[in-house]
Amino acid sequence: MFFKHFKKVCLIVMAVFTISTPLAVTANNHKTNIKTQKVSKNLSKQDKNSQQLDQQTDNLIKNNLPLNLQAKSALAVDAKTGQILYAKNADQALPTASMSKLLSIYVTLQAIQAHKINWDTKVKITPALHALSVNPEYANVELKAGHEYTIKQLYQAAIYSENAGAMAMGYGVAGSTQKFALKMRQAVKDLGINDAQIYTACGLTNGEVGSLGFKDVDDNAENKLSATDMAIISMNILKTYPHILKDTAANTTKFENNTMLNWNWMIKGRSEALPDIKVDGLKTGTSDTAGACFTGTAVKNNHRVITVVMGVHHSGQYDPSRFVETQKLLKYVYAKYHHVNLAPNQSVSEMTEGRNDGNIYVPNGKNEHLSLSFADKQDIWLDNNQQFNLQKIQPLSNLKYKGGIDAPIDKGEVVANAQVKGTKYITDSNVKLSASKDDDKANIFVRMWRSIMSLF
Repeated sequence: MFFKHFKKVCLIVMAVFTISTPLAVTANNHKTNIKTQKVSKNLSKQDKNSQQLDQQTDNLIKNNLPLNLQAKSALAVDAKTGQILYAKNADQALPTASMSKLLSIYVTLQAIQAHKINWDTKVKITPALHALSVNPEYANVELKAGHEYTIKQLYQAAIYSENAGAMAMGYGVAGSTQKFALKMRQAVKDLGINDAQIYTACGLTNGEVGSLGFKDVDDNAENKLSATDMAIISMNILKTYPHILKDTAANTTKFENNTMLNWNWMIKGRSEALPDIKVDGLKTGTSDTAGACFTGTAVKNNHRVITVVMGVHHSGQYDPSRFVETQKLLKYVYAKYHHVNLAPNQSVSEMTEGRNDGNIYVPNGKNEHLSLSFADKQDIWLDNNQQFNLQKIQPLSNLKYKGGIDAPIDKGEVVANAQVKGTKYITDSNVKLSASKDDDKANIFVRMWRSIMSLF
């Protein structure tokens, strides 16, 4: 009897537990959902924006859809090699507005490096420079007529897009604003850019700077460069003067008693910063003809890119549209590609998993086929579905011999160039290949025999 009653009690307890367990689980899940909702609410605007961009980017890549940026031209390249990761009308010359100041800064840094001037060089402000500095139509900090400012002060003003500051900097470097514009033209030619139009150090039109412009040039003439040109200039600045990142990543700087605010809203602490991609330069530009423009640089997982967007429609100076387009571009590039790291002395055959035999023909060598290795360290960006492969393996011109290379060859000697299949660059970029071992010249009898056999 006791056992029967005990069994009934156990069944009742089990039934209650079975009913209560889902309720408990549901209650716990409800608490979890509430917690998740609270976490979601606590996400910053930047985090939410980043997550939405990730979803949009994943959809594009998953469905093999193109990235359509709302810009007249755009470009993304590797900051060291110039490998093109995205391009839209990238070679079309367009008004650059204040992005021109990047070139002005580059020329100034060259002059400092050549010891023609230094950071403490004083520049006396002319009446024309003063008049430009107090023109309320343009971004400016007042430069007092007859007062002297250092190149360092004017350089900082140029970075923060002060137009008269950039013009005064050029005046101090070259002796006149017109001569400085000529130096800017020469600088881009030295970089291989032959179609640039340069008139002012600041990006205003020739007429807008008044007597500081060229006398026999139309008032509407303005600086024009392509997105590719802007990327080339930026690559050379970052390579030669990397300290510029410290200057362009600062939110504010002082000019006498004035605090100047950086127009780059993607740097840390600003409204359009991305939480997972560090943007730390370079320069914005805005005008009626140029639209909203931005040449930027960013790094993620130690891989730096340069981005350019030009001709973005905007409704006013506080419209973030150029940064929105840059956000899309950065997210797309970092999601679409993976990296292949080439190491010195790494076998071509091994790296390509046999897709390239990794050999080069040596007609007069002891070994007719010499295995190749990579000569330098280099990073390559590949589409996520792309395998690493070389094409157009060409012997160096000074080593060419009967369809191959001429022996003797020393181990480690660079003997050929190649291109990575499926990649493009804004400038010529080849992968250097070296001999993985020595290859002496075969004796005369072996060479004669090979010549005879080649006839059959």
